[in-house]
Amino acid sequence: MNHLYPPIGFLKSPFTEKFGVPRQSLMMSEAWGVIKLNPDPQYAAALNHLEQFSHLWLVFVFHKEAGKPWRPIIEPPRLDVPKNIGVLASRSPHRPNPIGISAVKLKRIDWDAAGGIEIHVSGVDLLDQTPLLDIKPYLPFADCLPAATEGWARGEIDRYEVTAEEGWADGVEERNQKLIRQMLEWDPRPTSQRKASPLAAPETQGARFAFRVLEWDVKWEVRDGHPHILELISI
Repeated sequence: MNHLYPPIGFLKSPFTEKFGVPRQSLMMSEAWGVIKLNPDPQYAAALNHLEQFSHLWLVFVFHKEAGKPWRPIIEPPRLDVPKNIGVLASRSPHRPNPIGISAVKLKRIDWDAAGGIEIHVSGVDLLDQTPLLDIKPYLPFADCLPAATEGWARGEIDRYEVTAEEGWADGVEERNQKLIRQMLEWDPRPTSQRKASPLAAPETQGARFAFRVLEWDVKWEVRDGHPHILELISI
């Protein structure tokens, strides 16, 4: 039996391309998002008491993967794990049904936003215009499981100090400056690049890269084993 569920709304986020999107939700506190619900008057009642919760589960569609063949084996975006992982033992978007879940922090609800209610959240790991299927409150007593094991995803992910050229952020809102720095702290390059050219490798020093976020192309290079921001170029 096929099941077709229309989205209840869409998420606006800073990420317009996969490069640089956080590998998990809540990794970047400045990764903000706005859930724009469909203009259905029933949603005001459906959201009653949601503001009492600090965090939410978002159930969404990996819309960039919809209609593509799924992959039974994937390569995780980590360097210290097995190369071939079953997709159902991962959070990869290349799934039989391209559906995902993310935990985010609830900031506020704008009940009177033009065109439909807006829910402001942070810690998102989703592309701009991601379709939302459902919203559920995060319940610490049920959702936080201290005895859970982490399987192949054990261990810390490397995080790097970020430096920058003087004046790189002139005219850029402070929260967006923080977002760009947080993206670089985790080395946003694809797994293949991070394996071929580790930040600490002598041959990688001086290598230059770029990614797009919001209305900028962020130009950066590897300097002394860590990311160094060169400039922002307005798109």
